[in-house]
Amino acid sequence: MSLLEIIERNEKLVKNDDRKLSELYGTENFNYFIYSLIKMDKPKTVVELGSGLGTTTLMMAQAIKENQIGTLHTIDDGSDWDILKKFLDNENRDYQEFINELLNKYKVKDYVKYYKQNINENSFFQCKNIDIIFFDCWEAGAKGCVNLIKNYLPKMSGYSHMFFDRSSTIHHAFLILEQVIQYLQKGKIPDIIKEGLTKKEITDLKEFVDSSKFTLIHLNDNKYGKKNSLQNSRSWIKIEPIDIFHHNNVENFL
Repeated sequence: MSLLEIIERNEKLVKNDDRKLSELYGTENFNYFIYSLIKMDKPKTVVELGSGLGTTTLMMAQAIKENQIGTLHTIDDGSDWDILKKFLDNENRDYQEFINELLNKYKVKDYVKYYKQNINENSFFQCKNIDIIFFDCWEAGAKGCVNLIKNYLPKMSGYSHMFFDRSSTIHHAFLILEQVIQYLQKGKIPDIIKEGLTKKEITDLKEFVDSSKFTLIHLNDNKYGKKNSLQNSRSWIKIEPIDIFHHNNVENFL
């Protein structure tokens, strides 16, 4: 299977609705963005919290397949499956079967690990040295953003990306992220993020923050033609080493 075949699948109209498959979760444009980013960055470890109907999953997996490097870890407990399967034809499988057959059909199974796991503020997917993480599995407000940063910032690699679905256009989440980034840019870690960490974990996180540059970017969909107006943005935290040259195996010309 090819990228074109994945795009054709994502662009199909769903059953009993006027939306395309990729429009149900509002990722019809972001899918292309994150595919391109993976192609450019060639990450080794990509994490997706919330597999949904697999539209973004397949795009990320295809990029990794084309790079011939890296693994996508995608996590979803299938709790929305009874709602989602109504948009598909003849869908009688359980959610795990649906995801596994999808990965096999589009020939990206070798580049993806699927985990049927519930993600909440007390239970997170554990992974280290994450290069790209896309949060799309729970409440995207201020509390959700803080909990995700608290758990995953210590697990990010030195050159990495964190994407928060919807948070840019939820006003209180937008303000919290802006404030957190201002602190991190100054080498300061809010107490709520340090809460519950051991002294060593705080020391390691402080060292990471001190040596990193943090940039917050808001990726917002223009409302023209947008079918799912509730899911129209992603907040993007880009993390880089503090230096005068680019890292991440980028050739610099002196």
